[in-house]
Order: sequence, then structure tokens, then C-alpha cells
Amino acid sequence: MPAHSTLSQPVKAGYLTLACLSLLIGVVGIVTPLLPTTPFLLLSAWSAAKSSPRLHQWLTTHPGLSKPLRAWQQERAIPSSAKRLAILMLASSWLLLILLGFHWATLSVVFCLFALIGAFIFTRPSPQDEDCIAPDNIIMYKGCKIYSDIRAYADPEVFHE
Repeated sequence: MPAHSTLSQPVKAGYLTLACLSLLIGVVGIVTPLLPTTPFLLLSAWSAAKSSPRLHQWLTTHPGLSKPLRAWQQERAIPSSAKRLAILMLASSWLLLILLGFHWATLSVVFCLFALIGAFIFTRPSPQDEDCIAPDNIIMYKGCKIYSDIRAYADPEVFHE
């Protein structure tokens, strides 16, 4: 029996509310430069899995939203661009706390927390298919790691025997 069916209605409603709110923030993060998308999509997928199989299915099959979710579920991987942005946001947030004049004890605790979060993010692998992005006009060759492989696949006339 799925885990979501053993939860009480108020708990399911709470998870569903969390899923919808985090999905909304994640979608806003797509168009907002400094707001991350992937962590909110992961939170949304996790809470949707506990409350709404239909929403979870939609998230994991959506053409625009499913790629970072699949990378995390299948490989426990975070795209390099998301890693860089997350580390930059952690550092910026900590510097903002310094500029706002927070007490040194608070800064120390936040620094330790951010360092742990940053270390976790930084040590996650990048998705295997991240460095193999094909041009829009061809179907991606799944094993390509070198540009010449993509080029030969896209235009066989390039390499004459």
C-alpha cells in the first residue's frame, strides 16, 4: 500500500499545500535570476509523493520541470549551473547578514550551517548527460562525449572515408 494512503487527511492536506507552494516558488525561480528552482522542485516532488500521486506524476513527467528531478532521483546529481548559483546565493546571504550587522554568534552559526549545505551541494555529482548537449536540429546520440561525435552524427558528410 502506498505511503500516502496511510496519512490522515490533515497531514495529506499539509503535504499538498507544501507541494503547491514549493512548486509555485520553483516556477517563479525559473524567471527570477536569483531565486533557485531545483530545491523547490525537489521539495514539491517529495511532498507530492506523500500527498498526491497525480501531482507527483505530473511533476516527474512534465517536459520542462522533470529534468532536474530525474537527475536527482536517478543519479543524485545536481547540474553545475545550479551548484554555482546555490553556492553564490549562500555566500551572498551570509555577506548580507554581515552588512546588516548581525551578532558574531549568529554569523558563526549561520556560517557553519551554510558551509555544511555548500559542501553537500558541491560534492554531489553533475548529471552524466550535462556535458553532452546536442544542437536543436538533431536527435541526441546517447553516448557522445566529444564534439566530433556530435558533429559526425549530425552531418555524416563531414567525415569522408
